[in-house]
Amino acid sequence: MALRAARLLLRVVGIALLVVPLLPVSRWAGADDPGPVWGPNLAAWGLGLAMVGVVALAFGRLRATGPLPRLRVRRIPTPLLVGVLAVGTVAIALYAMLSVFGGNPHTIDEMAQLFQARIFASGRLAAPLPVPAEAFLMMQTFVVGEGWTSQFPPGHSALLAIGLLTRTEWLINPVLAGVSTVLVFLVARGLYGPATARVAAFLWATSAWVIFMSGTYQNHVTATTLALAAWAAVFGPKHPRAWHLVVAGLALAAAGATRPLDAVAAGVPILAWFVLRHRWRDFGWVVLGGVPVVLAVTTINWKLFGNPLTMGYSALYGEAHSLGFHVNPWGEEFTLTVAMHNLVAALRRLHIYVYEWPIPALLPLGVWALFATPRRRYDLIVALGIVTAPLLYFFYWHSGFYPGPRFYYAAVPFLVIGTARAWRWASIRTRRQVWPHVRLDAALAAAAVVVLGWGAIGVFPLRARMYHQQFENLKFHPERELAEAGVEQALVIVPESWGSRLITQLWAMGVPASLVERAYRRLDACELDEFVHHVRDTGVPVGDVTAQLAAMVEAVVEPPPRVTGAPDPSLKLWPREHLPESCRRQLERDLRGFALYGNLGWRNAVGLSSGVVFARDMFDRNDELFVRYEGWPVWRYAPPVEHPDSAPVLQLIRPRGSMCPICQPETAADALAASTGSGRAGGLAFPPGPTVISRYRWFVPSRRTVITATLGAAATAVLVALPSVLH
Repeated sequence: MALRAARLLLRVVGIALLVVPLLPVSRWAGADDPGPVWGPNLAAWGLGLAMVGVVALAFGRLRATGPLPRLRVRRIPTPLLVGVLAVGTVAIALYAMLSVFGGNPHTIDEMAQLFQARIFASGRLAAPLPVPAEAFLMMQTFVVGEGWTSQFPPGHSALLAIGLLTRTEWLINPVLAGVSTVLVFLVARGLYGPATARVAAFLWATSAWVIFMSGTYQNHVTATTLALAAWAAVFGPKHPRAWHLVVAGLALAAAGATRPLDAVAAGVPILAWFVLRHRWRDFGWVVLGGVPVVLAVTTINWKLFGNPLTMGYSALYGEAHSLGFHVNPWGEEFTLTVAMHNLVAALRRLHIYVYEWPIPALLPLGVWALFATPRRRYDLIVALGIVTAPLLYFFYWHSGFYPGPRFYYAAVPFLVIGTARAWRWASIRTRRQVWPHVRLDAALAAAAVVVLGWGAIGVFPLRARMYHQQFENLKFHPERELAEAGVEQALVIVPESWGSRLITQLWAMGVPASLVERAYRRLDACELDEFVHHVRDTGVPVGDVTAQLAAMVEAVVEPPPRVTGAPDPSLKLWPREHLPESCRRQLERDLRGFALYGNLGWRNAVGLSSGVVFARDMFDRNDELFVRYEGWPVWRYAPPVEHPDSAPVLQLIRPRGSMCPICQPETAADALAASTGSGRAGGLAFPPGPTVISRYRWFVPSRRTVITATLGAAATAVLVALPSVLH
C-alpha cells in the first residue's frame, strides 16, 4: 500500500515539476504577480543541456577508450565532510548577508519582525504607543490594547531578539543555514542511508536559494530549520526514543510559532512516518513536547489580541487574510485561476532559483519521480514533504517572492533530498548499464561537475551582483554614520512618498489596515488627500471615518490609472487640467526625492525617547515632532534636493538646542524653495540644501577581508567535498 501510494504521488510530483511549468496559465490569469520571464530561461536551459550533454558524452567516450588515468579518490570521513559543508554554508551565507544585502532588511516582513524583536529584547510584548503615530507607524505593525506590535507570530522575532541583545542579529540566519546542512544530512541518512545523505548535504550547502535566503532576515529560514530539527529527531535514529519524539514536538511547535502553515506542512511527513511504522501510541510524546510552546504562544495572543487562538494576521486584516478563495485584504478576488497562476509561477521560479544551474534545477528530481524503480516506503515521506507546502499555499491569496518563491522554501529540504536520491539512482543505473563506446558512469560524473561548476562560476555571481544592485537605498546605514560622527542623540526625519504618507495618516486615524489598502488601490490620490485633510480639520470620529471611506471605496466603478513617470509607481490620479494646490504641493515633494522609512524605523529604541530616533517627515505638521524632541539636533535623510534620484544623504538642519527657522514649519527642502522662490511646478529645480555632512557606504565590515575569507571558505568546502560526494 505504501509503495503504491509512493509511486502515485511521485508521478504527480514529476508531472508537476516537468509539465505544469510549461502551461500558459499566466496569459489568462490576470494575477498581480506576472511570474518570471520564462522564454529566455527555456532558451538558456536548452543551450545548457546541449553543452552539458556534449561534454558528458565526450568524457564518457574518453574513459571508455582508456586514455585517461583512473582517478583515485580518498573518501573523506563523513563527520568531517558534513562539518566542512556546514562551515562553508555559514561562510557563504555571511557573504550574502553582509555584502550582497548590506546587512539590512529588504522586505517589510523582515522590518516588522526586527521591530518586534527589539520589543522582545526590551522585555515587553508591545511597545508604547507612538506619538505622533503618523510619524512612526510601519506596515505590518498596528496598535492594540497592550500597545504597538507586529502581525507576525513570535518565534522568529524571539530568535532575532537574542541577536539584537548581542548585536549579532545579522548572524542568526547564516548560522541556521549551517545547522540546516547538518540536519539535512541526518534526515537523508535516516531515510536513504549515508551515501544519499552526503549528496543531500552537499546540494543543500551549494544551493543558491538556501544561501541567498539565509542572507536575509526572513522567518522562512527559522521555520525550515525547526522543521528539519523535528524531522531529524524522528527520521534520523533507527529507533527513535521518547526523548527524540519530545524534541520533535518542541521543534514542530516552535516552527508553528514562526510560520504556522509551514509547521502544518512539516507535520504531514511525521504523521506519515507514524503510519508507516505503526507507532501511533508514541505520538503522545510529540504532543507533549509541543505543549510549552503552544502555551507560550496562546498566552501572547491572549494578552495582545484578546483571544488565545487569534493571531496577529487576523487581528490586523480580519478574515480576509485566511486561506481559501475570497476577496483578499487588498480588495481583490482570489480565484482558482489566480491560484493556478501562482502555482505555475512558483514552480517556474523553483527551476530557476533553487540551485542557479545552467539546466532546470528540478529536472533530475522530476525524471527520478516519473521513471525510477523500484520504490521504497520512505519515498512516500519525501513525496509528501515536497507537495504539502505547495498544496497548502495554493489556497493562500498572496504570491510571495524574495529572493525566490519564498512560501515554497518549506519544501526545499525534501527537494534537495529527492534530488540527491535521483543522483544516487542515476549513478547506480549507469554503473550497471554498459555501452560499448561510452562509460555512462563517467559521463554522469562529468555532467554533474559541469553543471555544478558552471552554476557556481557562471550563474551564481551574476545573481549575487543583481541582488547587490537591487534596492540600493535599502543597503545604507545612517545610524552608523551618525555614530562615527559622534552623534549619540538626534531626531532624523525621513521624507516618504505621497502614497506612503496617505496610508500612514489613515492608519493614525484608526482606519483598519485592509480598508486603507483597498482605498489606496481604488481611489484617486488627490481625492484621498482631500478626505484626509477634511477628517483632520473637522475631527470626524473614527467610526464615521471608516464608514465614509468604505462608502467611497464601494462607489468606485473603475480605479484611476497609475501616473506614468511618477517617482512613486503606485500613485494613481485621474487626468486633470489643473491639480488642486494641496495636491500639487504633495506631488512636488515627491519630485524633490524621497527615501524609505521602514528599514530605518525598526532601529528606534522602544519608547522612541533615546538615541537616534528616525521619524517620518510630516512636512507642515513637523511641529508635533519638534515639540516632543525639543532641544534635540534634527537631521534630514533624503536625496539632495538638486539630485532627487541620487542616494540619500544626511543633512543637519537644526543643531542641538537651537530653534532655527528652516525647520519650522516644514523641512529644509520646502523652506529653501519658499525662501528663494526657485521651486517650479514643472521642472522643480531647487538650490542645494544645508551642508551634506555624510554620505553612507554599504555596510561591509573590512570588505576585502570578509569577501575573501567567506568565498575562500565556501570554495574550499566545495572543492574538498565534491570528489568524495561523486565517488
